[in-house]
Amino acid sequence: MIRTSFASWLGLVVAPFVLLGAQSLNYALVQPACAQRSTLALSIVSAVAFMFSVAAAALGFARWRYVSDARAGDGEPRSRHASFFALMAMLVAALSALIQLMMWFPQWLLSPCR
Repeated sequence: MIRTSFASWLGLVVAPFVLLGAQSLNYALVQPACAQRSTLALSIVSAVAFMFSVAAAALGFARWRYVSDARAGDGEPRSRHASFFALMAMLVAALSALIQLMMWFPQWLLSPCR
């Protein structure tokens, strides 16, 4: 049986969903941000989503390093599937962080009232 860790699922599934949720929430907050003439709420949502994606990538990296060792502590070889799964979790979470950063960048330059 192939076992995957919670850290791998965070990177593969949860990080992209957090990215999409942050984008939806930012779209919903544009009108209130324009009315208040403040982008604080938009920046908080983007910062939380970015930090979550970075944390998920770090957990994926730690899991990948752990399972990529040639042998476990009891001498049995580790599964290559687990190593690949952890690597993909790290890469998807890192890509989610990069996309979130690129979506956050225009908020620094443009007014929400445009």
